[in-house]
Amino acid sequence: MNKKLLCLVPMALMLSACVTGTGGSSSGSDTSTAQGMTQQIGMTALKIAIDAKCVNEMNKMQAWQVASKVMSTSQQQTVQNNTCGCVSDQAPQSVTVMDLANAALDQSARATLAHQVIEKTITSCMAKALK
Repeated sequence: MNKKLLCLVPMALMLSACVTGTGGSSSGSDTSTAQGMTQQIGMTALKIAIDAKCVNEMNKMQAWQVASKVMSTSQQQTVQNNTCGCVSDQAPQSVTVMDLANAALDQSARATLAHQVIEKTITSCMAKALK
């Protein structure tokens, strides 16, 4: 069920971009609006991918495995949520516009990009969440 939902979210965002158009005029502002929509769709798709992979990546980290042993399940969830939220929030600084466009359209590109963003930011985000 969740996989179906994850597939439908980017599709719905792309369709909503079609609905919010300005009626077909071909001015320069339409191009920038389309680029902005593509960036938003790409970022949304990337954040969904990051959320799906972040906890798995975190569980593989030796530092997390050691730290989580002295935490309750509730504390572990809180730290994971804060860490993955931080990673997701830092994603815009870690990617290019082309990366976002590819993430909007290609699932494998989205997964690769999510992995790269997580690798770049998870350690610093985990340190913040553990404070």
